[in-house]
Amino acid sequence: MDLSTIRNKLQKKDKSHYSAPEELVTDVRLMFWNCAKFNYVSLVISVCSEKNTEWFFIPSQPDSEVAEAGRCLDEFFEDKLKEIYPDRHFPSMQQDDSDCEEVE
Repeated sequence: MDLSTIRNKLQKKDKSHYSAPEELVTDVRLMFWNCAKFNYVSLVISVCSEKNTEWFFIPSQPDSEVAEAGRCLDEFFEDKLKEIYPDRHFPSMQQDDSDCEEVE
């Protein structure tokens, strides 16, 4: 997810335009998750079971100015969201909602 995709989906003429604020919030959160994925020092954790091994990506700290800016914008977005919609709850993004690919 990126800003140009979000911008396009904000326009009614786009066939996949947002029909509810939750859709926009989900995409913006996904964009920030991807920023963290590609710009943070990360922890990769594997969870093993009898059937398979699952890998989880956990961003731990910014490793560049871009990552730090993304973190600050994420906090700003969440603060403004609470200000604009004080009585509304937007579900948190689950890790498996992200654009990230599983580690092999």
